[in-house]
Amino acid sequence: MRSRFIAVLPLLVAGLSTTAAAQTGESPFSFHAAINAGAGVSGKLPILGIPSFGTFDYRTAALQFRYRLDNSDQFVVQLVNRRLGLSPLQAALPDVALQWAYWQRRGRLGTIKVGRNPMPRGIFNETRFVGTVLPFFRPSFEVYGEGRETVDGFVYSRTDPLGSGSLELNVFGGSNEVRTQVVTATGNSIRAFRGNVFKGAQAWVNVAPGRTRFGGYFAQYRIDSARVYGWRHESLVSAETHIVPRTVLRAEGLRIYGVGPKQDRKSGYVQGVFNVSEKFDIMSEMSLTNNRIFQNPPLSNVDVVATRDRALGVTYRIGGGALLRLERHDVSGYAFDQLVPLLSTVAGKSVVAPQSAGMYWLGSFAFSF
Repeated sequence: MRSRFIAVLPLLVAGLSTTAAAQTGESPFSFHAAINAGAGVSGKLPILGIPSFGTFDYRTAALQFRYRLDNSDQFVVQLVNRRLGLSPLQAALPDVALQWAYWQRRGRLGTIKVGRNPMPRGIFNETRFVGTVLPFFRPSFEVYGEGRETVDGFVYSRTDPLGSGSLELNVFGGSNEVRTQVVTATGNSIRAFRGNVFKGAQAWVNVAPGRTRFGGYFAQYRIDSARVYGWRHESLVSAETHIVPRTVLRAEGLRIYGVGPKQDRKSGYVQGVFNVSEKFDIMSEMSLTNNRIFQNPPLSNVDVVATRDRALGVTYRIGGGALLRLERHDVSGYAFDQLVPLLSTVAGKSVVAPQSAGMYWLGSFAFSF
């Protein structure tokens, strides 16, 4: 039933827009599309769904519909198709997902969104599926993962002057979906669950509008499932600056902490994008995740560098809203798509196994309008 609804919904919106256009002479209906299609090959160890024999089954396609009710109100629907090669996470993703479906009202006191809303979280969360505005094929997996994308509930936003810049505040609540791949003592664990009693806020300080900004995000939610019950707390700090000529510098740091079961994960990345010319960009990025492995006594808890990803890439803009991108990632750690040794026990003590090393190439084509 849900799949049938998703397929018919755009037709219903289009029908409404045709009727409104006949009455006003101007269509309140608009739509946008984005595709980010890639082909990749890894070294000996498969990672992020990319095997050593290669894959072309790697893409994100998004279709967004907007229906303007009046100057203050609009209705937005976005459908998304994801393919992640041979990633274990693919089993947790539907073929077509209703990513957004919300009503938005702009007023003197700010903007309110109600429904399934884009989550205000970090620099890239609301544009994570638009390949033409991303430096790499995807935002840093260490910080953004493949979940924590939407809020089923409400998002309130407002922007106020702050000196020569501005302060942007977002407050949200409801529930959300989480899909993640976690390194444990027995290997990678794929977790898909709902975060309930979800609440949080994000603030951005625009020191120099369009040049430099700093942000902070905090959220809390409860996990209710047959095997897991507990609370999670997330905090994310972000910074972005254009003060170096023809260069964008970004950095974000994330911590997820909670119980039921216990979790303490720290992730982050630093990124630089240099605009060589109107057509070419050169990109670099280093991502890192430190994960605490909690164990039962007498074994002690162990902190491990779960993943370290060093990436270089180049982007060529074809024109007309399209681009080509090539990137190489050198990865070390334990978060691969096949089991690699993480811990062993020696004389009653946990010993961290040596890191495994891998790499992958990913070429992609992105287009949006």
